[in-house]
Amino acid sequence: MSSVRGVQVDTLPGGRIVISNTDPSAAAPGRVPSLEEELRIGSLDDSCSAFGNALSLTVDNAGRIYVADAQADDIRVFSPEGECLRVFGGAGGGPGEFAMLAGIVWQEPDLLWSMDALHNRLTVFDSRGDVLATHQLGPSRGASLPWPLWSDARGNLHVYNHGERRIDTYAGGPGLTVAGAFPIPEVEVEFYSRTYEAGGSRFQAESPIPHSPSTEFTVDREGEVWLANDATFDLHEVSYAGDTLRTVRLLRPAPRLEGRERDSLVAVTGLDERRLPDHKTVLEDVSVGADGWIWVTSADGAIEAWDVFDADGVYRGVVVPPVLIEPRPFPVFGSGTITGVTKGALDVEYVVRLRVVR
Repeated sequence: MSSVRGVQVDTLPGGRIVISNTDPSAAAPGRVPSLEEELRIGSLDDSCSAFGNALSLTVDNAGRIYVADAQADDIRVFSPEGECLRVFGGAGGGPGEFAMLAGIVWQEPDLLWSMDALHNRLTVFDSRGDVLATHQLGPSRGASLPWPLWSDARGNLHVYNHGERRIDTYAGGPGLTVAGAFPIPEVEVEFYSRTYEAGGSRFQAESPIPHSPSTEFTVDREGEVWLANDATFDLHEVSYAGDTLRTVRLLRPAPRLEGRERDSLVAVTGLDERRLPDHKTVLEDVSVGADGWIWVTSADGAIEAWDVFDADGVYRGVVVPPVLIEPRPFPVFGSGTITGVTKGALDVEYVVRLRVVR
């Protein structure tokens, strides 16, 4: 990496590289990329581009966009130009059908994997929507909508295992050969009990105390895991063997949790003010694009901006999308593109592809 002002690179005795970035109020001219909308898919009619609940997205090597619609339990396929090519899947229990479609991911060279959360079952399709194999994962001890799924450039599939709190890796496909597992580090989270009322009944539920730290994680195209404790702006690239290869750091202090915001949380949760942390979390989600660029969201809700680092771990500044992007489904970060969902009037969902202008 060439010398960049405001960036310090250190190599620790164990070989880990630490890239420390200052948090400038304005990045250097020419360093901050911009985003332009180049494709929008969606409609209000009954066509396949009318989404009921676009829960998961993936993009194949040819640029075709796959949309998992949880309302219809089907998968819609669109050309790179936005033309609807086919629809497959649907509600049911047979091969290629879903009781609860929870996530999809494209795996090189030509496989589409899907997760049925209710059956805890993986189904693999070809690009035409033909079923190649179905794999039952056993009794489920947890679920997520959408379900975290990744694939890497080596042809491996990575599936988050909720019950064991780990990422399971499978080699090749359409078979399901176990290739490894990565346990997600635990963070001690303090919970509190709340009483809810629904349908005339009262019940208690455990919720994490607001701004309690947790571990964010993702898998990049090289098959490495990225971990971050959301209380600090340190992003760790970790091998499946557990070795920390690189730390990308933004020297941004955690903001204090105080004033009206703190008072509001006390009123909403009913907590003793002393149980709230002194500082807020500094990041919400981490994604790594196919080109190695790192995209970090720092606020809950619709995405208004990303903190962005290039493949060398150099901070490029704050990048603002031309439209608000929903955090779920997870946006797909390609080489120079971002595919995600935005909402229009009346909460109509649109799949948009943004071009990264550097």
